[in-house]
Amino acid sequence: KSRKQSGTQIPQGDSVRNWRLMRRGLPETTDPVKDGCSLYEGVEYSQFWDGRSKRNLDTLEHLIVQSLLPAQGRRIIDVGCGFGRLADCYLDRFQQVIMMDGSISLLHQAMDTTGERAIYVAGDALHPPFRNSAFDAILLIRVFHHIQDSQACLSEMSRILCKDGRFIFNYMNKQNVSRVVQWLIGRNKENPFDAQTVGCGSTFISHHPGTVNTLLHETGFADIRSLGAGVLDRFAGSDRLSKHWIGLGEHWAPFLGRSRIAPWILCSAEVKAGSNLIDTGEINDLFQCPACSGSLCEKPGGYRCFSCEQWYPVNDGIFDFRIRY
Repeated sequence: KSRKQSGTQIPQGDSVRNWRLMRRGLPETTDPVKDGCSLYEGVEYSQFWDGRSKRNLDTLEHLIVQSLLPAQGRRIIDVGCGFGRLADCYLDRFQQVIMMDGSISLLHQAMDTTGERAIYVAGDALHPPFRNSAFDAILLIRVFHHIQDSQACLSEMSRILCKDGRFIFNYMNKQNVSRVVQWLIGRNKENPFDAQTVGCGSTFISHHPGTVNTLLHETGFADIRSLGAGVLDRFAGSDRLSKHWIGLGEHWAPFLGRSRIAPWILCSAEVKAGSNLIDTGEINDLFQCPACSGSLCEKPGGYRCFSCEQWYPVNDGIFDFRIRY
């Protein structure tokens, strides 16, 4: 179909660049008025994964995530699940699956993919609406580079994980080989070896691996394992060669992580302190108020906090725990 036939409105003038970025499935700018969890609202994120290079990276990330996740478990949450891209990595491994995102539109797409096999929650990674030790596994992929307060995010992930719970996430590495070369030849003024985080206030934030590891230790994580992605998968020049290069990427992922030269670092870590997993099959037993951590009262159409009286609706099968200020 042509754009006219499909009903797509082609913008004019200054909005052309914004439209092109939206077509790529990425948000362009943050909105200081809106909360950060709505960054991808209305964005067709699945379009970002179009094209051979992105499909290769998607396949490689699937393989790495599958290798890092436990073979089985009680309860997992995919924080920033998007349209359910990685759902096939964990749906058959866990007894209970919660998929959380700040975007209602993406959650509806995830529901179309996974149906009744998951519970869908709209919420913020900095204010997850769950009690301590609610999960024995957390997935946070392609999310950390959007979060302004890295330490607060990791603290919350540590809080909702039970003792010996597994945390798998990735971050954008400011020390990757491309940035190092660009800095050495003078095309990039930002020193990639500096521990300072780059890009705060923007939609894409890159971190120094040493800084991330320090934050993980400070927030209660141990047994950190790092794998690298986004290097060898780019060399697959045809569909016939893709499988070969992706296999090499998976094989070299531990080295690319340890050497800190990959643009994306995928980490696995565990919480060694804390309490045992909450033993329940009822989702209501896991919730708490994301604004004040108070207890909730279930009412027709949603939940009311006993303490701060915030109202959290349930619409179209989605538990909406986004905080309204």
